[in-house]
Amino acid sequence: MKLWLRRVLYSVIILSGILMVVFIWADHELNKVLGKSTEVINISSIVKPAKIIQIKNVSILSEDCTHFIKNQDVLIQDGIIIRLGKNQPLNNTATIIDGTNKYLIPGLVDSHVHLKESKNDLFLYLVNGVTYVREMAGQPVNLEWRKSIQKNNMGPGMFIASPPIFSERGLAGYYYSWTRHSINYANKKDAQKAIKKIKEQGYDAIKMYGFVNPEMFKTTIEIAKENNIPVIGHIPLVDLETLYQSGQNEVAHIEELTVKTIDDFGKSISKNPEEYLNFLKARAPEIAKKLKKNNISVTSTVWLCEGFLSQKFDLRSKLKTIELKYVNPKIIEGTPLYKLGWLPGKNGYEYSGKDEPDAKEASKVFWNTYTKAIHIMTKALVDQKVNIMAGTDANVATVVPGFSLHNELESLSKSGMTNSQAIYSATVAPGNWMKSNTGKIKKGYQSDLVLLTKDPLENIKNTKTIEAVFFDQYMIDKIQIKTILKAIEEANNKNRDISINEYLH
Repeated sequence: MKLWLRRVLYSVIILSGILMVVFIWADHELNKVLGKSTEVINISSIVKPAKIIQIKNVSILSEDCTHFIKNQDVLIQDGIIIRLGKNQPLNNTATIIDGTNKYLIPGLVDSHVHLKESKNDLFLYLVNGVTYVREMAGQPVNLEWRKSIQKNNMGPGMFIASPPIFSERGLAGYYYSWTRHSINYANKKDAQKAIKKIKEQGYDAIKMYGFVNPEMFKTTIEIAKENNIPVIGHIPLVDLETLYQSGQNEVAHIEELTVKTIDDFGKSISKNPEEYLNFLKARAPEIAKKLKKNNISVTSTVWLCEGFLSQKFDLRSKLKTIELKYVNPKIIEGTPLYKLGWLPGKNGYEYSGKDEPDAKEASKVFWNTYTKAIHIMTKALVDQKVNIMAGTDANVATVVPGFSLHNELESLSKSGMTNSQAIYSATVAPGNWMKSNTGKIKKGYQSDLVLLTKDPLENIKNTKTIEAVFFDQYMIDKIQIKTILKAIEEANNKNRDISINEYLH
């Protein structure tokens, strides 16, 4: 073999080896941040089933969430509410719970979460009274978890949307499928195959993403309708008028609507904040009316959006306000590939500090205006009676699974909802939307319930005064909640590479 040819061959082999090493490393990093490596706690050693439970003399939330009905008894058998009313006979075989001077509400639903492969998050939801979640970018492992829960393992009920849909061609399509765990297609034939597989695998909906082109958006809606599976998620590369008539069932963030109005405004928000807000105020009611007319629900994620400004310019202080110690450490630590983490230097929202002072001030004006826009749009949706479902985008930076839904309810209460409407958005509204037997305290419904020591209709913060959580054949009391949280904290600490002590409170 000639010398030059040998050198070329050696170079190709070396380069291939380097590329393989880089690929293996990158693949490891992308999987690491899903959180699978953190030890899963043994919750079955803490919580035991109870076939029959009777809650005596408790105030129960009405089905429309407007008031409490006093002095009620609730009988649960095999995870189902079988009887309720005043002065019900005492069941001698039941575990008796004294509900005197306490308040019983339906188990809460977080309508926008990202479980990734962080299984302890299931228990974070339960101890926070969140007995049902909608996973908005599902993976096969989440389907397996749901099957396991349905076989009497412990966890919240789960509605699972498919991996996000992309419409890129060629190498870009492979790249997004790899890095985002997405489903990618760019023609009708491939779309039919993909959606058929989504249905067969058992996903409950198709997750639309924001980069899908108009052709593939229309194609997806048509094929999804044929397969009787809803399309939910982001607004793709179409205008709002197209969305209204499309057949998409739900928009996954209120901010998706305001972003479209920013595009329509066509000017710098930083330079024209008041003009934009007036522009939005004039258009928001009509947007809401058209969503209502076309039966399109909206999931909130208001609290996350309110926090963009603090994440960007005061991240350290922001981290001190959340329950960081319970978050899977591999999720918050992120990866050098891109800023997926939560901590300084790893957080994609954090301000880089490289811009000129004027640019920094302009950015602050933009994000402050952005937050005000979310509030304006939320109020318009409330006023026009659009179906709003409380969701948090849990596991996005600073959004702690379980805990964050209580933050979201406070934000909705401040954004134009009554406390009654806020609770409705996290109970009845998603229960009805999912057509599940949850979200109400009603005979024949699942035993998804939360016992509170204070009235949440008086103060929405009282949803955090949890005395006990009921789900399936299980009850978790205050002592067990502390034990579960301690176990998760210890599991996290064993798998932590970066200290978070400075952020603990």
